Amino acid sequence: MACRSEIVKGSPSTLVWWCEGEIVVVDPGHGRKRAKQLLRKLREPGGRIVFLVTHYHSDHLNALGQGLLDSLGSKAVVAAPRLDAPGIRDPLVRVAMTFGYPLPAGSPLLSFEPLPSRVDVELDPPVGLGGLEVVPLPGHTPGQVGVVTSDGVLYAADAIFGSRVLERYAVPYHLDPCRALESLDTLERYAREGYTVQPSHGPSARGEEALSMVEANRSAIKGLLERVENCLETPRTLDSLARCAVPGEPPGAPGLALLVQTAVRGALACLHARGRVSARPVGPGLVEWVLQG
Repeated sequence: MACRSEIVKGSPSTLVWWCEGEIVVVDPGHGRKRAKQLLRKLREPGGRIVFLVTHYHSDHLNALGQGLLDSLGSKAVVAAPRLDAPGIRDPLVRVAMTFGYPLPAGSPLLSFEPLPSRVDVELDPPVGLGGLEVVPLPGHTPGQVGVVTSDGVLYAADAIFGSRVLERYAVPYHLDPCRALESLDTLERYAREGYTVQPSHGPSARGEEALSMVEANRSAIKGLLERVENCLETPRTLDSLARCAVPGEPPGAPGLALLVQTAVRGALACLHARGRVSARPVGPGLVEWVLQG
């Protein structure tokens, strides 16, 4: 049986991989409609069905708790990168890591209900899985992975975003933008080898189009880092820095504003690791960030 892949469009898109009687579903997504849509595709006879969750964000995994796992029973196995597995299992860990605050389930600040999921297999990439190559693409989260298929597709998860996402949001969300830049270098290598790059949020791209998408994401991350450094020519608290470094109107939803603030925190951590910035206390519970040297 020849191996083949299919992209189920959405936000996020889902990769379904059929190979030698086994099915791997990468990032099942969220919503009962998506769960039912995938179940129709998984009716083909075969062995086990592996759900690979590339990272712990709820929009990539909630469908597991919205009908998928219950419907498939013992045929289903959930795999995830080891570093992100705690956030997949525990919604409180997920929310705290994503937003920087342990927001309770049901909070209006959350775009998605943080549903728990089991993880049966923890992966330390690079590793093979059902005929796929699972590769590390950290930065968006500590352990995010992507998958490479033998028919020429690189599912890149949230290591890269389509142009609409970059235009819509003030800054690309990455917990560690330094490592996100390294992951973009990995994506560029695959794009130059002729692979089709499929972001979770955005259309697929190949060749020069894929390279342009990589460069647009690289520019967005570097732009945030540069603006943070420029803003810190005057020492600032985190709130003051976020207002200075993030251009345009404030996000319409408070939850989005928290994500922007988390992205700025990630930029500070990145620049601190490079020895470019440091923090100093300026009052009870108040820290000011300053340029080094």
